[in-house]
Amino acid sequence: MWEKFGDSEWNIPQARSSVAQLRHHAGDGREYDGIELFLALCEYLDRLHGEHGFDYFFTGSEQAALAAVVQEVRGPEIEPDPETDRLVQPVNAAVTLVEGRELVIWLEGQPDWQRQIGLCLRAMYAYLDQLYGGPGTFNQLLKPAELKRVAAR
Repeated sequence: MWEKFGDSEWNIPQARSSVAQLRHHAGDGREYDGIELFLALCEYLDRLHGEHGFDYFFTGSEQAALAAVVQEVRGPEIEPDPETDRLVQPVNAAVTLVEGRELVIWLEGQPDWQRQIGLCLRAMYAYLDQLYGGPGTFNQLLKPAELKRVAAR
């Protein structure tokens, strides 16, 4: 049995499949921004998790090991530094990581699948914050070379 995706009714594989299908049926606007952000963060987590990709949230020593490498590669600076060339917005998303946090709140207040996407995004942000060092610290994406170092751990 797959673990639930945060407080969502969906598990991780179900959420990934459902959101990929919704992408072709959703209109534009905030719902579509949420879909794009969800898919972009799943792809990012695939790269962070390495060989097997993102199909569950690491816990315990597995999560601690990943977090240690992410934080080592990222360095001590928590605020985005334009000189590092790290992105604050996923390439395939219309919102920045900071705007995405606001979008999560809006999505959670919507009915049906929009709410489920918001709940999944909330779980992803919480997990990425843990990997990055604490609440609110996931505010920039590691560069491709840095992601390779993390995945090779």
